[in-house]
Amino acid sequence: MAGVVGFTLGDPSGVGPEVMRAAAWATDPDVALRAFVPAPLVETWTASWPAHVTVQAVPAPAAPVTPGTPSLAANAMALAALSAMVDAAVEGALHAMVTGPVAKGIFDGMTPQPPGQTEYVARRLGARQFAMMLAGPRLRVVPVTTHLPLRAVADALTTDAIVGATRAACGDLQRWLGIAAPRVAVCGLNPHAGEGGRLGDEEGRVIAPAVSELQQGWSIDAHGPLPADVVFHQALEGRWDLVVCMYHDQALGPLKTVHFYDGWNQTCGLSVPRLSPDHGTAWDIAGKGVADTRSAVAALSLACRIARSQG
Repeated sequence: MAGVVGFTLGDPSGVGPEVMRAAAWATDPDVALRAFVPAPLVETWTASWPAHVTVQAVPAPAAPVTPGTPSLAANAMALAALSAMVDAAVEGALHAMVTGPVAKGIFDGMTPQPPGQTEYVARRLGARQFAMMLAGPRLRVVPVTTHLPLRAVADALTTDAIVGATRAACGDLQRWLGIAAPRVAVCGLNPHAGEGGRLGDEEGRVIAPAVSELQQGWSIDAHGPLPADVVFHQALEGRWDLVVCMYHDQALGPLKTVHFYDGWNQTCGLSVPRLSPDHGTAWDIAGKGVADTRSAVAALSLACRIARSQG
């Protein structure tokens, strides 16, 4: 086998089990897949896996889980599987990971509490710099700040954070996606990229110094701060390999407009790459067999290509 990819089902009460199982059938049979499944669900959710999938049963509460009904038991199962998979990555047993969709509640009670799987995996792998990249065949975006109220973004935005997120993303583009010299557009925060300070000073005070450091200190082909209302059109026309955004919806709004079904989430800057479908648990359709599988297929297929390059 050419490399090993670990994956979880995510929240067992959501669509994760069905989309991840479908994705496993669509992947390269020469790459070994290792499914981390809570022990109470092994019989239910792992019937008829393809031959290149090995199931690892993960100890978890033996409580009933119903599709479409979130519960503490489902949270505990999802966290147990995620923890076991990251343990395997830390031990060097995996070349890539794919996490199924979960709700933020799986980390309730944890101190310090990670905002999501991105931060949890990055912390466990000891990443000093990391970034959340959402991507598809035509567009890749990185939000420098992620799950913050909009009113908190300007205060949270720093030159170091922009530089760190961009470097982490460019490293993944070079190492895993074969883009030797990524062309990077860095968005402004304010309308018209601040319009020379008339609409805000963050562009001149925070963002422009980051672009200068990326260019001069790290030889990254970065440009900006650029008005966000033109950058995404340019990226879709092929001008940019990556768009660095200042906040969550500045990045994810355009990305999901273009790649709502076939995009994926990638945590950049890790020693073992982690990907996931670019959607949530979708409890309203869980267990009905109607969930779109394309995002899960995209994430697991890319993980397999990365693993194959290392195996």
